Amino acid sequence: MKVDNTYKIDFVITWLDGNDPNWKKEHDYYSKKINKSVDNSEARFRNWDLLRYWFRGVEKYAPWVNNIYFVTWGHIPCWLNVSHPKLKVVKHEDFIPSEYLPLFNSCAIEFFFNRIKGLSDRFVYFNDDFFLIDSVKPDRFFKNGLPCDIGSWNYVSSQGGIHGCTVFSAIDVLNKHFDKREVTKKTFSKWFNLKYPKRSLVNLQFLMAPFFVGFLDHHLPQGYLKSTFDNVWEFCGNDVLRTCRNKFKSYEDVHIWLVRYWQLASGKFTPYNVMKDGKYYDLSDKSMDTIVDLIKYQKKKIIVLNDNQSLVRDFENDKEKLLYAFNYILPNKSSFEL
Repeated sequence: MKVDNTYKIDFVITWLDGNDPNWKKEHDYYSKKINKSVDNSEARFRNWDLLRYWFRGVEKYAPWVNNIYFVTWGHIPCWLNVSHPKLKVVKHEDFIPSEYLPLFNSCAIEFFFNRIKGLSDRFVYFNDDFFLIDSVKPDRFFKNGLPCDIGSWNYVSSQGGIHGCTVFSAIDVLNKHFDKREVTKKTFSKWFNLKYPKRSLVNLQFLMAPFFVGFLDHHLPQGYLKSTFDNVWEFCGNDVLRTCRNKFKSYEDVHIWLVRYWQLASGKFTPYNVMKDGKYYDLSDKSMDTIVDLIKYQKKKIIVLNDNQSLVRDFENDKEKLLYAFNYILPNKSSFEL
């Protein structure tokens, strides 16, 4: 595989062991202290035991990665080889100022990524349910030094609970700093591009809108420039701090996607149809067999598996199905495993 060595690309992955008794004790203490109602559903904390396949996928399908920054509250899987030269274990206390800790608000945690010591300016952010299941080249995530992304507008409503409100807030903040018509004029070819002709047609519906109404959010691994985080902090510091002061997700937060939107509005992206090689699924009774088939036969290069309460079938049985599918394509231990 030919690799562009002109710049380094790191991966950042966040991981939480929701069954860690020490974490649960701290989580419950602060949720009661501030009288915060939080989602304690089973789907948030049950363990599918798939993390090792994330590392196997990276080693086999993206061996070109520079370093992996493993962001954790403090717990570390017992099988993880923390001495691996490419692995950098980063605890919240290592990059988040003490006055904000502890944090259980993922958006707040993510806004501090630019403070991670040693992190390259170009990095790809993964949740722990984003998996590589086939070979990807560096230019899947960065090309010409810029993050690969789909420049597509979309309507966003503030009626979708906390998530919808925080995304709506991110759009509102963005509109205070960018003139959509000027952005469109300067980077027209990035919004109307043959890489994604169908989405370009959708963009026509929003062409005359004087402001951004929203963007297509793909929920796949996303390339970022660390310098964009710096810019967002510089120009939107008060909005970001409002989020970082909330230990748990809140309706007053600004979604971390503000950083991605800032890249899009700045024109700091290379047009790429991320949907063509990535697929998002909610884990459910209806989707399980399709997911297993997609993994086993590598019908996509990237798969995202979001757990939720729609999975009502036997959990252990479905877990075995997923483990079988991943083990079929990634049977060998990676060097990240002891």
